[in-house]
Amino acid sequence: MADATFLKRQLHVLKLLRHISEPITDPELHAKKQSGDPANHLNKFNDPKAVRHFVNLVRKGSLLSRDTVFSLFNPKHREQMVALFEVLYSAVDYDTFFNTAVWARDRMNPRQFLYSFSVALLHRPDCRGLTLPPAYEITPHMFLTTDVVREAYKAKMTRQPVLIPMKFTGSVNNPEQRVAYFGEDIGMNSHHAHWHMDFPFWWKPHYQHNHSKDRKGELFFYMHHQMVARFDAERLSNNLPVVQPLEWNRKIVEGFAPGAMYDNGQEFPMRPDNIGFQDLPWLTVQDMLMYEGRIRDAITAGFVRAYDGNYVSLNNTEGINVLGEIVESSAHSVNPAFYGQLHNDGHVMLSKVTDPKLRYGLPPGVMEHFETATRDPAFFRLHKHVDNLFKMHKDFLPPYQTHELLFPEVTVEAVKVIGVCKASIPNHLITYFDESHIDLGNAVYTTGQREQVDIKAVVSRLNHEPFKYVITVNSKKAVHGVARIFLSPKYNWFGQKIPLHVARWGMIELDRFPVKLEAGDNVITRNSEDSIVTIPEPRSFPHLINYVERAINGEEEYVVDKYHRHCGFPHRLLLPKGKPEGMTYRIYVIITDYNKDIITSDWKPEDIENLSSLGYCGVLEGKIPDARPMGFPFDRRITSEEEFFTQNMKVVDVTIPNVKENR
Repeated sequence: MADATFLKRQLHVLKLLRHISEPITDPELHAKKQSGDPANHLNKFNDPKAVRHFVNLVRKGSLLSRDTVFSLFNPKHREQMVALFEVLYSAVDYDTFFNTAVWARDRMNPRQFLYSFSVALLHRPDCRGLTLPPAYEITPHMFLTTDVVREAYKAKMTRQPVLIPMKFTGSVNNPEQRVAYFGEDIGMNSHHAHWHMDFPFWWKPHYQHNHSKDRKGELFFYMHHQMVARFDAERLSNNLPVVQPLEWNRKIVEGFAPGAMYDNGQEFPMRPDNIGFQDLPWLTVQDMLMYEGRIRDAITAGFVRAYDGNYVSLNNTEGINVLGEIVESSAHSVNPAFYGQLHNDGHVMLSKVTDPKLRYGLPPGVMEHFETATRDPAFFRLHKHVDNLFKMHKDFLPPYQTHELLFPEVTVEAVKVIGVCKASIPNHLITYFDESHIDLGNAVYTTGQREQVDIKAVVSRLNHEPFKYVITVNSKKAVHGVARIFLSPKYNWFGQKIPLHVARWGMIELDRFPVKLEAGDNVITRNSEDSIVTIPEPRSFPHLINYVERAINGEEEYVVDKYHRHCGFPHRLLLPKGKPEGMTYRIYVIITDYNKDIITSDWKPEDIENLSSLGYCGVLEGKIPDARPMGFPFDRRITSEEEFFTQNMKVVDVTIPNVKENR
């Protein structure tokens, strides 16, 4: 249960992030703003040099102006953001951290401040359990279309509460609009943004005294690999072929019109159909081809060349992590000058493709922000291209041998999935669309207006009925295992059955959890909402404030979850949509030996069960408990379906119909 100190901190965080584009008006925070100059408290920081540097930027007026569009991919913008982060991260106690944040808030670009503050809060041990409001309610402009924002302003001026329906971009004339509900899902957009806060590409190795960023490069590969697999499954659900990869020297077939604007009034640029990549003043298309050629050569050779001249092998379990750090490229890349930053530069090239010479002063496109990137179908084409590099690497590794897959003591006898609805048919999983309300209080300016107006947007979103797995297992003796559950479409766009050696790269991980087996027959049940790749829906901004205030007044108990993660797919997106008439998928279950899989004895099975969104988001501190490669056992080539399957595996067909409404 939260104590008074925690509740006060939580309330202050919420107030700090309310209307970040406007000056602080809360009297208590305003007092902190006046007295929080970090230069007067250098002894309260582990890195006083960073403090002096940041304060100097503020006093010289060198920081990004408040109405400029902040881009994390802009080196100058990023350096200023990191300057504040290093101050906040080095504060010796919570009060110093927060008071400094209050002091800096109105002196910086709002989104630049928001990103820096959020990353610092997520990584400070004394902030564990504090909850950030939903990203789409802190900066609604980054998630909503222009027409919704205009209606919100109209409602604010007339002071009339309103529910504003939001449509997805595009029209029926554009086939890509069929899957816009996925790419533009605010929960997935938030997940993508928070993943890059938990694992920033700019995270410097010397920060790691508290946070090792275990397998960061592999997580970069796997999380985006799963997003592409989910997108392909959604396309098949809507009678579209799987997404094709972008090529640097070919035209980008699909255009994109975001229909959104920044809070400074500038519109996000649109991209017409069939436009090609263009040289930027600091980067050419030929550079991209050169860097990719070097990466492909390294994959083929089985090693990369580090900046110090040493060679680092890729042909082992750790190779995917090294490759992920190179491809992104993160600050952990062994040789960024030689291998470039293929992923990051790909985002920038797509963002600036309509104004490559910066001739017209267009603001950054959606691909330059992690909150908005997935709205563009080209995001998935770019990541399919990047994903193919990782597949190339994995295909060079030898297939798993039977002894690496087998758990001799265990036999999976049967697998069944059952919906919680009484009328549910076994192995039928129901999806549907429902509505979500988004608070738009931060979308409109309130300076000088005390009266609050209830303004919300209504967004259609994919959801599914809860279900549970029922797995019948026979064990020769009492053992601990790890159950791994995957989902894959059974048929391709042409209606042909997808062979396992092809399907394995499109496997969607549904869950992974420790199991305790007794000698003899066991029945394992697991609820879908316990999945390690998802998180529950966040509380809205007003609900969070109300919840905290009621707890402060003793009207309600506030529970602190020290395992809480902002990163993770929404529960409701666990399953692909399927089709109205039903679409056939296959669920694969494999149980492996816990004692071989666990990375350290410090992790107990009950601890692992408390780790939310472990599958896509890893852990913030320490080692990821699962020693197996991410995606195991489908991450490597499968040469024979018959030889691949062992007694500790089972596959079952399931049907996913998409119905009009929840039953």
